[in-house]
Amino acid sequence: MKNRNRFHRVFFVFLLWLLTQVVLIPVSGQTTAISGVVNSYYPVLEVIPAKACIRLSSTAGLAVNTPILLVQMKGAGITTTNNSSFGTVTALNDAGNYETATICSIIGDSVFLFHLLQNTYTTAGGKVQLVPFATYVSANVTDTVKATPWNNSSGTGGVIAIYAEQDLILNAPVYAGGHGYRGGNFQQSNGTCSDALPASGYAYNASNLSPQSGAAKGEGIADVASTQTGGRGAPANGGGGGNNHNNSGGGGANLDAGGTGGGNSSSGVSCTATLKGEAGKSLSSNSGQKIYAGGGGGAGHSNNGLSNVSGGAGGGIIFLWANTIIGNNQAIIASGADGGSSISDGAGGGGAGGTIILHAGNYTGPVTVEANGGNGGHSNDGGNIGRCFGGGGGGSGGVIYFTGSLPAITTSVTGGAAGVESGRDVSCNPVPQAAAAGANGQVIPDYIFTRSSSPAGYCTLLLPADFISFTAAANQQQVQLKWEVTSPELISRFTIERKTGNGNWEKFGELPANATQSAYRFIDQIASVGHWYYRLRIIWKDQRTVLSPIRSVQLKSANAFSFYPNPAKTELYIVREHPSPSVLKLMDFSGKTILQQELQSTQLRLALPELAAGIYLLSIDGEVKKLQIR
Repeated sequence: MKNRNRFHRVFFVFLLWLLTQVVLIPVSGQTTAISGVVNSYYPVLEVIPAKACIRLSSTAGLAVNTPILLVQMKGAGITTTNNSSFGTVTALNDAGNYETATICSIIGDSVFLFHLLQNTYTTAGGKVQLVPFATYVSANVTDTVKATPWNNSSGTGGVIAIYAEQDLILNAPVYAGGHGYRGGNFQQSNGTCSDALPASGYAYNASNLSPQSGAAKGEGIADVASTQTGGRGAPANGGGGGNNHNNSGGGGANLDAGGTGGGNSSSGVSCTATLKGEAGKSLSSNSGQKIYAGGGGGAGHSNNGLSNVSGGAGGGIIFLWANTIIGNNQAIIASGADGGSSISDGAGGGGAGGTIILHAGNYTGPVTVEANGGNGGHSNDGGNIGRCFGGGGGGSGGVIYFTGSLPAITTSVTGGAAGVESGRDVSCNPVPQAAAAGANGQVIPDYIFTRSSSPAGYCTLLLPADFISFTAAANQQQVQLKWEVTSPELISRFTIERKTGNGNWEKFGELPANATQSAYRFIDQIASVGHWYYRLRIIWKDQRTVLSPIRSVQLKSANAFSFYPNPAKTELYIVREHPSPSVLKLMDFSGKTILQQELQSTQLRLALPELAAGIYLLSIDGEVKKLQIR
């Protein structure tokens, strides 16, 4: 008897071990290896809110039922007066507006959405882009996943958007570092300068190099005229460029401000004006309804041209949506790039951290999430007699949003460090004109990302003329399909098709048409737990065929449940799919029952006993999930 009990105990522990392996290694047939650029980018020509319609220059590669991210990258109003108020945001307008949505139909150059748009968008000058989520059952990042860098000319790029129905497995980083707004570009000035008439303005043409009165500004949410692309004034969240002579660029910004660039502290020589690149300005998220790429750092003013003193580009935007993110000690990065360091010139400012949105039910294994500001470039004076210049300003940290409570993973939104001045000559002004670090960014839990729940009536009108309606709905552990057609007397039969796990469509049912019956119903009794896609095919008596739009349904286990927070300490909130009587068990990792309770309702607040930190198992009628106690 003892041996039998021992065998049962060992077997149970083995099953628990096997369960943990299944959690970490999804079914390989449903897991897609991904790397490189997984997203496509579509510039938006027009938005028609009444029809939930988005017009594009091309719809090639898009498909019905694809989730998308719509985001406006530009369009803020700023002060353009050439004084200290230059670059102040006078109106955000639609800049930063975004939302997720799902495509219900594509006709010509137009994409129609299932739901009405939540926000407004300005396509004229606003640089609105549509980014389809790269969608998978499970995805395994086998080499670095990257964004295409933001391109202001095309109005696209700088975004990573991934949807995994089950697991997103990180065996390499997800990286949008330096893929946001560009830093000010280095252009070498001639050596002309004037102490009597210094270049003390806030906006100049950065391409005028004889001399260059102000180095190039970093890019942000507001475009500037070509005559104002240079100079110390910071355009919204972009950093200002250093003015003549050899002043350094300011750091870019996101929701928090960048750091001011270092200045000229030369003494006993010509060209000593201190006219630092100003820091990028902090932006409002409008209570989380706006998201931004990180602002670019301003370039340093340079006449020697011994190094590239461009400003660092800001971090991009990352949106990851998965049931579970498996970290494997990898990183998710949307940090700003460092500014260029100088030799006897002004240095570049750092780019700001971008924006990361993580919508995941569980986090397994260590993962680091970073939206740090880029460091300001260092300034090496080279011991030149009387000539000393401060480093570049640091970019601000970005923002990381979690749609649930803060998980037990590593996050970092540290502002970029100020560039360090070295090789300083003792005859320079005794008070150095040092750069400033960027402000730290923000980590925000319990975030609700923007998506509409108001159905777009126009989308229903886009059914083929032969269909009046077509719906699919979960009913217990079955899927019920209902449809209504015109002219049933002309129809021979209907075939019902379902998408399989390998992405192919299979016929799994057929109904004959009745000349006097316009409404029909079909029950899929063999659909298992998961996400299912259905479509209908009408076969007319003259052998013509018409396909319906695709409908999707998610079937959950009868024992399915979720709980939060995880990690937990003193209590749990449990939500079940069905109110059937069940038994809840809390066990340690050896299988020993610590707590057992009968359940009747779909929601429960569970007070936890005092537990040591570690991994435990929560079971409801055989459905087992891992719980972390901290």
